[in-house]
Amino acid sequence: MLLKNSMLLLLCLWAMGGFAQTINGTVRSGSGEVIGFANISVLNSANGTTADRAGNFLLNLGKGNYQLQISAIGYATKIQRLTVTGSSQAVTITLADNANALSEVVVTADKTEERLQNTPLAVTSLNAKQLNDYRVWTISDLTALAPSTFIVEHGNSTGSNFLNIRGAMGFSNDQSVATYVDGVYQFDYFSAPFQFNNIERIEILRGPQGTLYGRNAYSGVLNVITKRPTNKTSAFAEVDLGNYGQQRYSVGVNTPLINNRLFVNAGFQSNNRGAVYSNPTPETTYLDQHHAYSGNVSLKYLVSDKWTIDWNTRYENNTDKGAYPWAATDSAARANPYTVFGNWDNTERRTNINTSVAVKHFGRRINFTSITALVNYHIWLPGRFDFDFSPAQLISFTTFTRQNELTQELRVSSPANAGRWKWTAGSFLFSEKVRNGSTTYYDADYAQFDPNAPYASISNGKRSGYGVAFFGQAAYAITPALDVTVGTRYDLEHRALTQNSLLDKNGVVTLLSPDSTSKKTFTAFTPKLILSYKLTDNSLVYGSYAKGFRVGGFNFGNSANPIYDPEKSDNYELGSKNTLLSNRLKLNLTLFYFQQKDQQVSTSRDGVNYATLNVGDMNNYGLELEVSALPVRNLQIDWTASTSHSVYKKLDLFDAATNAVKDYKGNQAINNPALQSMLAVQYGVPFAHSAQHASAFVRGEFRYIGEYQLDFVNAYQQPGYGMVNVRAGVTSNRYDLAFWVRNLGDVRYMAFGYGSYMMGLPRMLGATLTGKF
Repeated sequence: MLLKNSMLLLLCLWAMGGFAQTINGTVRSGSGEVIGFANISVLNSANGTTADRAGNFLLNLGKGNYQLQISAIGYATKIQRLTVTGSSQAVTITLADNANALSEVVVTADKTEERLQNTPLAVTSLNAKQLNDYRVWTISDLTALAPSTFIVEHGNSTGSNFLNIRGAMGFSNDQSVATYVDGVYQFDYFSAPFQFNNIERIEILRGPQGTLYGRNAYSGVLNVITKRPTNKTSAFAEVDLGNYGQQRYSVGVNTPLINNRLFVNAGFQSNNRGAVYSNPTPETTYLDQHHAYSGNVSLKYLVSDKWTIDWNTRYENNTDKGAYPWAATDSAARANPYTVFGNWDNTERRTNINTSVAVKHFGRRINFTSITALVNYHIWLPGRFDFDFSPAQLISFTTFTRQNELTQELRVSSPANAGRWKWTAGSFLFSEKVRNGSTTYYDADYAQFDPNAPYASISNGKRSGYGVAFFGQAAYAITPALDVTVGTRYDLEHRALTQNSLLDKNGVVTLLSPDSTSKKTFTAFTPKLILSYKLTDNSLVYGSYAKGFRVGGFNFGNSANPIYDPEKSDNYELGSKNTLLSNRLKLNLTLFYFQQKDQQVSTSRDGVNYATLNVGDMNNYGLELEVSALPVRNLQIDWTASTSHSVYKKLDLFDAATNAVKDYKGNQAINNPALQSMLAVQYGVPFAHSAQHASAFVRGEFRYIGEYQLDFVNAYQQPGYGMVNVRAGVTSNRYDLAFWVRNLGDVRYMAFGYGSYMMGLPRMLGATLTGKF
């Protein structure tokens, strides 16, 4: 009987420990005034609420340690730790005016919500306001907004941008930077959301992230998070007009469909731009115009306070006429800027559909996440693409790629009130089917080189693949100040490619090579180790090691070298994150050493037949700096800077002078500036007694890009250059009006150069009008 009663008592005590406690909170300003309608959310949970008009709120939480994120219009966002004991508690939260304090930032870099300054990773987060301030419309606008981040604008089209972090960039379809949109991996580098619309924030993770993100997070990750549905009705409409016929229209709406239960968020954008390039070639159909539209719809269903279901669909459609206005040489591009010589319209079409369903459970002992996604991506040239970059009709081609991928991620993690252990474990599965084809036309004027011209060479291919990965990461607080994080991931990926080639001469098609199939299974083991130490509540130092992996693949249309192997990397970091002067100064510093092995380079063994080959080993080290400061009221200064010293230990490339393969050991990495920096200064002037909290602002940005190589041989360079952007206008709770200029000095620089060359965009200017409802 005594034993039975003891067991009942223990069960009762255990149950009482799990009961939720009531948190009575009040949100106030630094002067003690109440702040009404502040938003309060509990990180890594579905729990959250909104304060009433008097700043009061209630939360029901079980015992444990939590992090609350509190935000309100006109105030700096704050993340406050809360320890819940066994009884009801009263909590007062004090928010600082955003003119006197920097907002604290939450990131999901470790696939859990955490304060940015507490995350021992080199990561930059840009929220919706920052994206607006920097006028970030596309991926190409991200250069230097995060240290060591350089975007190569290689085609004057919506999708043709390469991401380069810490000097690791490839021209194969498998990029060195993995791109995720709302947790969905984008398999092709062209399939990322190149028109940013309805975005909540963008996270740029630097260094290999293979443990949690897997394939192709070789040198970093780009995380794009669209606006999430909430229980509050709001909307916006925005019009952007500029030179070169720029017209950009954006709208978005958020509203509950069922109060406190079902919410929807939707956005739509149309983006059009006229001609930047001219073409003096007689009787050409070339027309330099961009037309793009995109949209997304998200639904959030709160099944209970423990279960949520999120459904998200995103669609993009681009028609870019006059894409890839390349010149054959560096000197030709510089001598005739924004002039193209060609005989075809160079139209590129692109569509991309992403659909995903995320089911999440937030428990007392464990959190669970399931993300199921479908990606349908198609890119093609409906007409011909000029490939000789001259008025002559020598070589042109057309191509298409169609992809379908199905992915499933299952993840379990520690709950919001975790103690000394924080952990994540899971699996990732995918299957893909890819069809592609290309036709190269050797046109009439090519007869001077080959009397058999004109004729066409046709290549067709079908690729299939599947993969599975298992991953885990755990952080343990050895002491209240010292943490150790250990993670590992195992990837297995199988790929198969079937391809053939044909010859078309005067409408007669001849089979050159019948179907041949190549198969390959790739595996990778990517560990991570981090030691971090909190010097104070606002200062963190850490050291880390991480291994990266970029998957191998197939050279479409190349039977001599059908397969290339994976590329691997090792990354060592020392970092320091500091929040100083009562949250008016953020200072982050990172020192990195990045080793690349078996680098995938598009090259040749004979000077004629080109393919992606594993021919390079490269080391790169550098220093990265991020500073945000509010030195006086209403004045904000943001500065990012990075240095990079890259050198090849091995680089086997074909040398035309000796007609043999030569080791270019000692060369520098392509498209990797030795120094880059972005300094932004913005000053606001509030209008006294404005009911809509209106204020005027003026903003200036100076971006400096140091010298970078335009080819692997290091024969051509883009010298260092500086660029000024300016923006000024009026902002309020309801309306914003801004006038902006990009590249104020009309600086001419080479944006792309590797066998063909293209200038960066000239001076762009315009105005933006936004209505917020």
